[in-house]
Amino acid sequence: MGSPVQVFWVKRIDNTRLCRERDPGYLRETSALIAGTLVCLTIVLLCAWMQFGAVHAGYRLEELRAQHDKVLEWNRNLRLEQAALLDPMRIDQLARNRLGLAEPPAHELTPLGSAETIPAAPVLARAPAAANGRAQKPVSLAD
Repeated sequence: MGSPVQVFWVKRIDNTRLCRERDPGYLRETSALIAGTLVCLTIVLLCAWMQFGAVHAGYRLEELRAQHDKVLEWNRNLRLEQAALLDPMRIDQLARNRLGLAEPPAHELTPLGSAETIPAAPVLARAPAAANGRAQKPVSLAD
């Protein structure tokens, strides 16, 4: 048994005069697909932008916290330095040793809150003259 013989007839068909009709739903489907894709892409980009913004805000917050801690430490150091510079014992020692000042005699003291009147002529503070005749150099209170 052999295989049956197949015969193909050649038909000459001329389709040049045919015009293809557009599918009326194609444009609507395509525009709906493009619009849906754009909406999804917009949502994804918006979420990514918000996430990047949150990460950036976190980094900025940590930077500001570190700067705040540094400023607090600097403020604490300045307060300690101020307290050391305003120490009454230190000021007394500078006044006695470097400026040559001494305690006033008891008859020149005016207690605070006393009923005595203020002297008519102002009294200026004077340092005693230097023993060797040289002028004393100015002294900073920060020393």
